[in-house]
Amino acid sequence: MIVTLTNQKGGCGKSTTTMNLALGTAALNYKTALIDADEQKSCVETLEGHDKKNLDVFASDKDVDTLAKKIKDDYQFIFIDTPPHSHHIMYKAMAVSDFIIIPLQASPLDIKSAKRTIDACEQVMKKAKRTIPCYFLLNRVNPRTNLSKEIGAYIRELYTVPLLQSRLHNRVAYAQSLMHGKSVIEFNRSSDAALEIKKLLKEVHRIFQQGK
Repeated sequence: MIVTLTNQKGGCGKSTTTMNLALGTAALNYKTALIDADEQKSCVETLEGHDKKNLDVFASDKDVDTLAKKIKDDYQFIFIDTPPHSHHIMYKAMAVSDFIIIPLQASPLDIKSAKRTIDACEQVMKKAKRTIPCYFLLNRVNPRTNLSKEIGAYIRELYTVPLLQSRLHNRVAYAQSLMHGKSVIEFNRSSDAALEIKKLLKEVHRIFQQGK
């Protein structure tokens, strides 16, 4: 299963989410790959020097689709982190995906700017002549407010792209765990952040299986 995380707007927590999903999947004993196609290589640099059971990290750019196809049969899950401003790389990553996640901050400006990413996703599916599950993920939500409910309604008014039930909140644990090269699941399996990631992984897997 190839999961691409993409958003043409930067600052949505895409790389942090990608790393936690990949690390979390590996921690649950699935053979996992993370392809870092972002020119900043945040995932590669953050995880460099940390030996991870069940996880391999690859650096890529314009050949992301070729790399994903090459290693697809060797892994149960592949997560791709894409750059925010490169249409070319984003299109290639989405084209080889089985599932697309668009992380969004709970902000009207971020939500409106997502239209470009949605348009790109629709173009990829039209060209590939297949449907790729594509979902919004609310990220960096303040856990002390009910804003996510209002934002969820706002998203549904603007787009037909569905919103994942899972939410990732603005928690210190996400940054703290990555300082040690760990996912929040590895860092503290019973923490709220770990429970969020596990819930998200289960939801993505369930949707993918239902679509088969």
